[in-house]
Amino acid sequence: MKKFKVFVQGTNYLIREVGNSPRKQGFYTTAFVEAANAEQAEAVAVELLRNDPKLRNVSENQACDRPVIEVESIEEVQSFEGCHLPRMGLAWYEEGT
Repeated sequence: MKKFKVFVQGTNYLIREVGNSPRKQGFYTTAFVEAANAEQAEAVAVELLRNDPKLRNVSENQACDRPVIEVESIEEVQSFEGCHLPRMGLAWYEEGT
C-alpha cells in the first residue's frame, strides 16, 4: 500500500458554542492514509472524517442539510514519520465571514 497526505476541507457544519446559538462553520485538516492509489486515498480520507466521533458529536445539522467534506489535494509520501496519525487537528473557521 502507498502512503498519502490528504488535505481536506469540511463545510456546512452547524456548531453550537457554549452560550451561543448554532452557526455554520468549516474546517481544514490533513489526513494520512494508506491506499492503493490517489482515488482510493481520497475515499479513505473522506470516510475517516465522516466516521470521526468528534465531528459527528459536535454537528447539529439536520439530515436535509448535511455537512460537506471535500478533498483539496492529495500527495503521495514516502513515510508517515513525524505525522500525527490518522489526521492533524481541525482548524475551524466561521463560514460567511
